Amino acid sequence: MASAPPRTPPKLTDLPLLVETPRLRLRPLELGDTDALFALASDPEVAKTMSWDAHRDRTDTVAFLERMLTTRNEGTSIGWAILLEGKPIGVISIDGIRWDFRAWRVDRAEMGYWLGRPHWGQGIMSEAATAALRFAFETLGLHKVTIGCVEGNAGSQAIIEKLGFRYLAIFEEDFWRFGRWWSHRRYELTAGEYADSTRTMKFSRPRPVS
Repeated sequence: MASAPPRTPPKLTDLPLLVETPRLRLRPLELGDTDALFALASDPEVAKTMSWDAHRDRTDTVAFLERMLTTRNEGTSIGWAILLEGKPIGVISIDGIRWDFRAWRVDRAEMGYWLGRPHWGQGIMSEAATAALRFAFETLGLHKVTIGCVEGNAGSQAIIEKLGFRYLAIFEEDFWRFGRWWSHRRYELTAGEYADSTRTMKFSRPRPVS
């Protein structure tokens, strides 16, 4: 798809940030999510393949939420609480949003997500990620979204590939944790590839809510 970034990047604060799917609601993160998210992010199994440690107390969760609120106000990230029956059960975000307008025009961001262990294996994250991708490409107007997962994280890899991301490479021994080096699988999806993938998407396409 031969598209260029808009000359005037949209402001996150001017966009409809609430997104709904058949089962879920993606609502921008807020400090009121502290208790619900701490209960999930304090689980070592949830944090095991993340870039952060399991939260030790509520101050870790507050610090995370404050960072997400700051980057949203700066226009470089949008993080949502994944709500199931009105209760936060995880987080999904579009991070590192770049709008560079020099000789090279760069228009991209990185997707990240995590889900509380009681809700694994139910297709919830695939549904939430479908919604976040639609926002990234159709509402925000990005041209490329990148994503990665730890080598061996079969669940996350399956989600990424189901969403239509194109595999790039394994970054061998990319980071150190738990006394060893870990490799990292990297993927990307362009606006054109996304448009093609939506023609066969199994999920109902979510719509931002004003």
